[in-house]
Amino acid sequence: MVGATDPLVGLRARTAILHRQLESATAFSRLMQDDIGPDDIARALILFHVFYDGLEQVLLPRLENSSHASLYRPRRALLAGDLARLGHLPPAAMSVDLPGTEAGLLGVIYAVEGSALGGQVLARHLMARLGGEFAAKLTYFTDLAAGCGAHWQGVLSALRQVLVDEDSLDEVSAGASLVFSSLIHLADRERPDGLG
Repeated sequence: MVGATDPLVGLRARTAILHRQLESATAFSRLMQDDIGPDDIARALILFHVFYDGLEQVLLPRLENSSHASLYRPRRALLAGDLARLGHLPPAAMSVDLPGTEAGLLGVIYAVEGSALGGQVLARHLMARLGGEFAAKLTYFTDLAAGCGAHWQGVLSALRQVLVDEDSLDEVSAGASLVFSSLIHLADRERPDGLG
């Protein structure tokens, strides 16, 4: 068994550096600043859409026959809707190469669905800084935050069943790392739409 008390300890340790790098990337860290504005939100949503559009094109078909299918909540339609409300066209998707194993796919789900927990805090922050009328337009943050706690417990339960040895830990970690490193790469490169 991986991790004597909780198999998730090893997973968190393996992904901690990438997780911190992602949170500190300017495009995403701006979301929690007091002086956040609509352009900051649009920039982050554009990057999210580039990634999730590419991810879901390959992930959703793979999950159709998976026992983990209910653990992933699609995001690209929410992102496209929010971008339209902010006056932006959805950008082109990035290419995503998924892990080949079920454990690797669960690692992808772990990283993606874990971000929705932070979305709860972010939704409250946007409401406080930009007002309820503006924040209410942004369904990506609010819709994913709804029911997040119970959903997250289901993800954790699935992880505890899968994380039984070092090989499974390697596979789940690789899937989670793919999400973090892809989003870091997007945040570090030139902004896709030239927002200034």
